[in-house]
Amino acid sequence: MWTRLKNGTEKESKRIAEFDNTTESGLVLRGIWDALQRLNFACSVVIHTECTYVASSIENHWPEAWQENSWKNSKGKEIKDALLWSMILQELEESGHEITVQTGKHTWSHWMYWDIPLEKAIKDTFIEIKNK
Repeated sequence: MWTRLKNGTEKESKRIAEFDNTTESGLVLRGIWDALQRLNFACSVVIHTECTYVASSIENHWPEAWQENSWKNSKGKEIKDALLWSMILQELEESGHEITVQTGKHTWSHWMYWDIPLEKAIKDTFIEIKNK
């Protein structure tokens, strides 16, 4: 997370976490919620993500619609990660944060390749899964 302080300087905060049985969007949502938790006053937050599902959801204000529809989509199916979306919406409401999203690679995308210590990396993280 990069934060631009009032004096114009930037502060970087890193956190490494490991989660089992989750999806890309679930990880992104956890990262968003974690970042929002670290802010002490209402901020304008720009989320940079390569996860198009999360980006589209935020851009189209779907979480607010899902919340009004008891966490079901327009087809009546339950929303995956509804609890995480709910936590994010609650944090936004309580804190006054405003979020926008930008998709695609960001100039800081490279940090994951260089700044995560190899000894903490899960072995065989990037393996090919063959279709059955």
